[in-house]
Order: sequence, then C-alpha cells, then structure tokens
Amino acid sequence: MSAKDEPVRLNIYQKLAKIRKNVEVLQKNASGYGYKYVSEDMILEKITGLMDKYGLSLIPSIVPGSTKVEPYHYVETKAKKDGSTYDKQSNEVLVSADCVWTWVANENPEERIAVPWMLVGQQADASQAFGSGLSYSSRYFLLKYFNSATTEDDPDNWRSRQKEAEMSEERAIAKEIVTKIHNAVTSYVAEHTDKRDALIETIKSIAVDKNGKVTGNYNAVVDPAVASKLWKKLNYDFFHIPEDNDVA
Repeated sequence: MSAKDEPVRLNIYQKLAKIRKNVEVLQKNASGYGYKYVSEDMILEKITGLMDKYGLSLIPSIVPGSTKVEPYHYVETKAKKDGSTYDKQSNEVLVSADCVWTWVANENPEERIAVPWMLVGQQADASQAFGSGLSYSSRYFLLKYFNSATTEDDPDNWRSRQKEAEMSEERAIAKEIVTKIHNAVTSYVAEHTDKRDALIETIKSIAVDKNGKVTGNYNAVVDPAVASKLWKKLNYDFFHIPEDNDVA
C-alpha cells in the first residue's frame, strides 16, 4: 500500500468533531417534573457507537477530597382539597463533588483531553443522591461538550433553520465584498468607458447567482468565495488597488 493509499489518521479533536456533527441536534424523548428532556439512554445510544467507531473512551473521575455530603432541609407549601394550605417539611441529602471527564484515544492513550466538571445530586439518601448526580452530570456533560441542541421539534426542521442562519452569515460577507466591487467598478467605468464590455465579460467568467447560474450582475452573487474570487480577478485585471486594501 502506498503512502497516499493509507487511511488518514484523525487526531482526538478531529474524532470528537466527527461525533459532534452526528449529535448536533437531539429530539426530546422523555418527560418529568413538568418538562421534557433528552434521556441519558438516547444520548448514549447516539454517542457510544460513534465512540467505538473512532476509537475513543470517556473516563469519569471524582477529584479526591472534593465530595461533600450534607443534609438538606426545605419546605414546600401544599394545598388541601378544601383550598387551605399547609407546609410540608422535607429532609433530604445533598451530594456534590468536583469531577473530571477525560477523553482518551484508545490506540494512543497519551492523547487525551481532560474536562473539569461537577456533579450535584439531591435525594432521600446519600447513595441515591450520588447516583442521580452522576446520571445528571453525565447527561449534561455530553450535551454541552458536543454543543447538542435539544428540541421538541423535528430535528430536520432544526437543521433547516441552522442552514438558513449559516447562509445568512455568508450572504452578509458576500454583500460586503460585492459593495467593494461595486464601488471600484463604478469609479473605474467612469474613467474607462471603453473597458465596460471587458469588465462584463470578466464578471460573467466568474459570477454566479444563488442558483448557480452564470450572471453578469455582480450584485446577484451570494457566495463569499465567489465574491472574493471575482474581486481578486477584477482588481488584478483592471483596478490595481494596493494589496492592503484587498479582500482576504
């Protein structure tokens, strides 16, 4: 096998980016305590298979000496059937600890990423509080580390809105470059009327509209890469504006 035929080795950040792309949006599938959420089962279902695919392990650890177990007393106001209220006294246990989630590349354990985190759990006894704290910490670590959006909507609708936001940003960048092109073209044609047709032909050789159709109207360009390429070509062939004013 030649060097160019060998598979590209991804570093740990690239592997995690591959996983993130596959879990960028998760649909809420469980409910409790008056709200909907994404269950730990669904998150692990989506992520663990990808971890196996890319050869990654995730190791949780508690920072020694950081665990606290404290009594927690609180009062809830409850309503009776006759409309009157009473105070319900509750005594539970609050467990908290600093923890670290460490991503490890299986084929090269020296390649790792340690992420400081924490856990907090509140239940009737310490073991239950610790268990719920671990589950809650795990669920939110994975969601927040991968910047996963959680939605009650169809994930495809979310992706459509995300794509629209990306396109809106690209159009804004393209518009800025196109404005620069317009100012330069207007000034240039005013002094070189005989170059107008040549300018149009050069524009047509590069410019395309939002549908990918060739156009002689630079104002129709919405792709920043196309706008940048057009600017550089026009500047090189016609305007000769100094490089420090050029578009990167």
